[in-house]
Amino acid sequence: MKLICPVCAEPLRKENKEAVCENNHHFDYAKSGYLNLLVSNKKVHGDDAAMVKARTAFLESGGYTFLRNRLSELTEGSHVLADLGCGEGYYTGAFKAEERYGFDLSRDALKHAAKKDREGFYTVASIFHLPLPDESCDTAVTCFAPHAKEEIFRILKPSGIFIFVTPGERHLFEMKEVLYEHPYENTPEELDTQLELIHSEKLSEVMDLSNEQIRNLFMMTPYVWRTGEADRKRLYETPELNVTAEFIIRVYRKNA
Repeated sequence: MKLICPVCAEPLRKENKEAVCENNHHFDYAKSGYLNLLVSNKKVHGDDAAMVKARTAFLESGGYTFLRNRLSELTEGSHVLADLGCGEGYYTGAFKAEERYGFDLSRDALKHAAKKDREGFYTVASIFHLPLPDESCDTAVTCFAPHAKEEIFRILKPSGIFIFVTPGERHLFEMKEVLYEHPYENTPEELDTQLELIHSEKLSEVMDLSNEQIRNLFMMTPYVWRTGEADRKRLYETPELNVTAEFIIRVYRKNA
């Protein structure tokens, strides 16, 4: 285990149901298996139980399997991998790495991840303050989460790989056509990074969704926070819908 103490940065070791460093800082493992290394006094939390439940149901119904399979291929041969903003571990568990670390602020999400993937190390921690040593990972992944520029550069080994996944321009466009009078395409963000872009690709697939899948998909998107009741009702009454899932995958390398 390569996790370090968030207080003094000394290596952690597991003792019974705790992680302990040589300076006697103690951190508890939850019953489900994840470790809480969040030491901030601020009230922070990730996705709530309802969002986690909806996302888990949708992902396990197979909607994004094609993305999961592609990311599994891209991580093949990894030794130590960190998944920043791992959520329920849907992608983390498929990564082909000898050691897999998943970080998220949502205890509800990590409870699911740790139960389902007993071989991964799942930790409550900010992706902007990772409990990992410098140059400890040969692969880092961020899938639909913010770009933690400094931390990614810090934890990657020389020649390490960073995989960044964002929505494509037409991602969920048909859903937005139901929700909004003037649907819009996404604008892919430019990445401010010291890393070298070595590969970029776009994945796209049309999903034939049932009403239940439509509801779960909507609940796991940011649209849920900015959609009025009437527009939401119209979507919830849609019996089925063909929806485009489109992703941009960019692969970067840290030059030695």
